[in-house]
Amino acid sequence: MVLAFGLIVSLSSCNRLDIAGMVVNRSDTEVRVTDWLAWNDSHDPIVIDSVSNNYTFYSCSDVHINADNSRLAKYVTKERNDPQSAFSIIAGDLCNESGEGPFILCDSAMMFRPGIHAKNDPCFPIIGNHDVYFDCAEHYKNHFHTSTYAVTVKTIGGDQDLYLFLDSGNGTHGTKQLEWLENQLKNRSKYRYCFVISHNWLFRTTYNYTTTPAANLPEDEQYAFMHMMSENKVDMVVMGHFHYRDQKTFDHVEYVMTDNLNDTKDEPSYLVVSCGDRITYEYRMLNDE
Repeated sequence: MVLAFGLIVSLSSCNRLDIAGMVVNRSDTEVRVTDWLAWNDSHDPIVIDSVSNNYTFYSCSDVHINADNSRLAKYVTKERNDPQSAFSIIAGDLCNESGEGPFILCDSAMMFRPGIHAKNDPCFPIIGNHDVYFDCAEHYKNHFHTSTYAVTVKTIGGDQDLYLFLDSGNGTHGTKQLEWLENQLKNRSKYRYCFVISHNWLFRTTYNYTTTPAANLPEDEQYAFMHMMSENKVDMVVMGHFHYRDQKTFDHVEYVMTDNLNDTKDEPSYLVVSCGDRITYEYRMLNDE
């Protein structure tokens, strides 16, 4: 008990554990989503054109940057040097302490580097619970602008795939965002495949240190969300948060969780999803050449 208390005090004093933020949300979901959607309305829709009929995308989560962005930079480099890949995703928890510094490092890792990167593919982030702690949501907003948005991928063969990115940083998607999501899914029949990306894993079966009120969906919302996914024939929901890999199939929807990419993981991995005649996926180790 004394050791645990000492660890909490130590982490709190070095700006890596926001005890109050775990219990009382420092940033309101509805306010953030209003800001995200306003930003979307003032900018063109995000469309990736002329992609191969058989393409891949990368997804990682829980980067938790403190002062070192080398793992995220390596992940981005691997994706941009993969000729089959079209883009990458960071499914929440970009930072791990207070202040703007970690977001600057994250932004830097995502920058295109000629001579190192073969192509300038986009990298799409979403906000996670750690990006809300210490009043950091404003830093996320200043650097990445939105966490509720749609991306359309158009292949050279004429297919379209839909990607819907969500803010679950407060342990809820919120009324306004779920209404937006439902409206986006009304057009599901126009697309070959549909993916939803959110930070919080839905299938928690045991308690662990991450199960705080600021990080997990209420049960009634979870059931309604999963019903929405099934009813609208979403193909895959990509998530993170619990720092390990997991996969569940529920009512014809594939739910896939990536583990953490941060420096506490000895052998970090990321997800590679292939979209062609069918959807397949695999985990790859970050440190493999």
